[in-house]
Amino acid sequence: MKNRLSITRRDFINGVSYGLAASVAPIDYLRANGIDIENYPPALTGIRGNHPGSNDFAHRLAFNGPSFLNDYTDTKEVYDLIVVGGGISGLSAAYFYQKRSKKKNLKILIIDNHDDFGGHAKRNEFNVDGKTVITYGGSQSIESPGSYEKVSRDLLLELGIDFERFYTAYDFNYFSDRGLKKGVYFNADAYGESQIVKNMPGDKFELDYKESIKEENLRKVIDDLPFSSSGKEDFIRIFTDQTDYLSDMTMEEKYSKLISISYNDYLQEYMGFGSEIIDFYQDRLWGLWGVGTDSISAFGCWVDGLPGFEGLGFIDQNTGELHPYILSKMSKNSTSEEPYIFHFPDGNATVARLLVRKMLPNAIPGSTMDDIVTAQVDYNQLDLPDQNTRIRLNSTVLETKNVDGGVEVLYGTGEQLYKIRSKQCVLACDHRVTQYICPELPKVQKEALANNVRTPLVWVQVAMRNWKMLYKNGVYRLYCPQAFFNRIMADFPVSIGDVRYPQTEDEPVVLWLTHCSAFPNQGLTNKEQFMKARKRILEISYQEYEDLILDHLAGAFGSDFKVEDVAGITINRWAHGYAYEYNELFDGDFDDYEGPNMPHVIARKGIGNIAIANSDSRGFCLCGWSNQYG
Repeated sequence: MKNRLSITRRDFINGVSYGLAASVAPIDYLRANGIDIENYPPALTGIRGNHPGSNDFAHRLAFNGPSFLNDYTDTKEVYDLIVVGGGISGLSAAYFYQKRSKKKNLKILIIDNHDDFGGHAKRNEFNVDGKTVITYGGSQSIESPGSYEKVSRDLLLELGIDFERFYTAYDFNYFSDRGLKKGVYFNADAYGESQIVKNMPGDKFELDYKESIKEENLRKVIDDLPFSSSGKEDFIRIFTDQTDYLSDMTMEEKYSKLISISYNDYLQEYMGFGSEIIDFYQDRLWGLWGVGTDSISAFGCWVDGLPGFEGLGFIDQNTGELHPYILSKMSKNSTSEEPYIFHFPDGNATVARLLVRKMLPNAIPGSTMDDIVTAQVDYNQLDLPDQNTRIRLNSTVLETKNVDGGVEVLYGTGEQLYKIRSKQCVLACDHRVTQYICPELPKVQKEALANNVRTPLVWVQVAMRNWKMLYKNGVYRLYCPQAFFNRIMADFPVSIGDVRYPQTEDEPVVLWLTHCSAFPNQGLTNKEQFMKARKRILEISYQEYEDLILDHLAGAFGSDFKVEDVAGITINRWAHGYAYEYNELFDGDFDDYEGPNMPHVIARKGIGNIAIANSDSRGFCLCGWSNQYG
């Protein structure tokens, strides 16, 4: 076992890195600033996300059954509404219920099994040599808000989010002004030697894509690629080839073909590419799909920006417009022309914090989208007896059932079980959990709920004391094919409120690394891979993650990477990450996405006084706050 940051296993009690007390969230520093380290989750490091202990009760129920639920204490608490799940969907459900009800002094309780609210909209904080650095541990940005349903967009506007502000808050020229570029890190284990190649084309949505795929740039790039001569020519061809490899098909037939074969099969069988190109792109969409391109349809990869389709006629080369039939098969989000800039320093944790401030203003001071960024939550104010709205953390709901006059809810916290009541209940939690905690649901609905196998993800944030290794190598973002972590990226250059993006290489920066466990070319469906991946990421210890992180950074940056520059590491481990999105290779093509036979539509049907929400209810991972609350 390596111990390169001088951290022992006991240093990570409850996920707090005491071994880094000199630089990261030190206990004395936090307490001196009035922060209770044991009750300020954003400052905790180590393993976060689905942190140790957060799933213990749920796993006990799922694996061993409900026999242990008989020994509980009835608290006699009664609410108008109990919401199960404190993510954006659950918080929104409580907010809408409060807003639309005509009753005064509504009693609302939101319950979540984690030690922080927000669900995947997780906030991470570091203290680097006395400077607080804010970042995100999950949900990253508000994507294409112009394509949102009216209820969702209106909610964000009510919370005080001004989308026009991001066009000035986001520094579009930040990296180019400093000579920092995107690149690819080829690791020695997969490619024989470690090297960074800059100016590599990314996906078609990037602002510099058209410039990067010009043959002049591609000819320069391939000189540094660790590919064979034929592989280098293939790399140019995948961007420049205008051949219609499906010329004997109508547009409808092309679509049908491309949703029935993987991207890898398309590259090999139709474009004639070998393993070098296929392996290079295998992990490219990990962060979106959680599986490799052997398990994503060719059409899905085209939608997400991968090359190889220029000659198929999907886009009119003269007008730039999508073919009408192809357009009809794409979501509004996929066709949005809004830039990907709607990003708070803590990602969508700001959305969750704004919701909490609306309902519990005493817990979070301030009133604007500027001051919310640095506002400190007083977690001691979330669950007070005299409040109409309460948020109860570290509590796992284990049973909900309709009774005369409302709903009985059983939950566990610590080692104890408690029973409470409400007139109505919203289950805004993982659908695979819902099937267990609402036993009265019909069998067909439980089967539909079980269909939602969430995508496991690991989002790592590494606080660095400075940018020097990035400046020396002239990069700010790296794609890392065939590596444990497939991305290294500095945060988006956004300055809001009192948070100013670092202006020099001597200031602290947080690097984002991503990992998705996948099991390619084994004949497994995406759901089967997700279930194996969940087990794998839960079994990896903090020390093992740390070793992998440091090795990865040392491999990419060589001697420019200094271990002593690492100020802290937070591993956001999401065993149940993205809501399940249908994959044409394994689920088929559905013309009526909201049809009555779709699993997510069956799964979200309420029963009695119990409603079912969460992004799972839409079968789409980006709609966490756009669902009806029931």
